[in-house]
Amino acid sequence: MGKPSNLRSIASSPAARGLDDHIAVRVARITEILTRLASLAIEARWGLRNTDLRLLNILDSAEPMAVSEISRRCHVDKAWVSRSLRGLEKRKLVVRCAHPRDSRVCLVGLSPRGQALLDEVRPVALHREIELLRGIDARLLKRLLGQLESNADAMVGRLKGELR
Repeated sequence: MGKPSNLRSIASSPAARGLDDHIAVRVARITEILTRLASLAIEARWGLRNTDLRLLNILDSAEPMAVSEISRRCHVDKAWVSRSLRGLEKRKLVVRCAHPRDSRVCLVGLSPRGQALLDEVRPVALHREIELLRGIDARLLKRLLGQLESNADAMVGRLKGELR
C-alpha cells in the first residue's frame, strides 16, 4: 500500500474530486447496463440468468469438473455455484457424475440439452456483442480488459496478503 502522505496527495488532487470517471465506477455502471440487456435479451427468452450463462459457458466444450473448479473459473462463491447448478440440473442443462478417482468429489458437465440451449443462445449473444462494440476496436478492448482483469486479480491477492 502507498505511504499515507502519498495517499493524501492523491486524494487531494483534482482527479480525485469526483469518482464518476473512476474506472471501477464506470465498469460497475457498464456491468449494470449489460446485466439489464442480458435480462431483456437472454433471461426473458431462455430463462437463463447471467450466472447460469457463465456456468454453462465454463462447462461448454470442457470435461466435467468439480464445483470448486467451476467456482474458481467464474470467480463466484462455491455455495452460489452449487445453488445455480441445482437449478440447471433440474432443467436438465447440466449433469452430475462421480469423480473416477475420488468418491468425495462430484463432477458437473454440460448435458446435450444444455449444449443445444447454449448453441441457440450463442448467436444472439454474439449479435448483441457486435452491436455493443460498434465503433470500437474489439481486439484492443479485449486485450485491455484482460490486462485490467489480471491487474485486479493481482490487487486482490495483495490485499488478502495484507489482511493476514
